[in-house]
Formats: sequence, C-alpha cells, structure tokens
Amino acid sequence: GNVMKMRALPAGLDLPAGKAVELKPGGYHVMLLDLKKTLKEGDTVTITFTVEAKDGKKETLEVKAPVRPLGAPAAAPMHKH
Repeated sequence: GNVMKMRALPAGLDLPAGKAVELKPGGYHVMLLDLKKTLKEGDTVTITFTVEAKDGKKETLEVKAPVRPLGAPAAAPMHKH
C-alpha cells in the first residue's frame, strides 16, 4: 500500500560528477539515531559527511542544519562550513 520503508544504504550514496543529488523527505535523507539529548526546534546540529572520490581520496564536509519539527516543509539550503 502506501507504507514507506526506510533502510540504510550499505555502500553509501553515489554522487555523480556535475549532477545534483538532493536529500529530502520521501527520498534520500539523513536520519539521526541514538542522540545523546533531545533536539528542539531552533537548535542547530552539525553533520559531518565523508566523500570519497573515484581515486579513493576522502574529504570531509561539515554541514550545520536547523532542527525542524517532523512534517515541516523543507527548509532553505543548508550552509556548508
């Protein structure tokens, strides 16, 4: 029926060169698990992504994201720091 299933990507998410890969509800997204404290609307969380190039070189990207209530519409683009 209309039941959405979520599952982890075992090998990561491919990022094709020159093409956008959008993270959004209902598609690819980041789920935060086992948090040490409750997040409140208005808080900001820092998420660190590890990106690996075809040659195996790795780079980390740090993104600060605002905490929104579940079901809230997508926010403006996140800012990279």
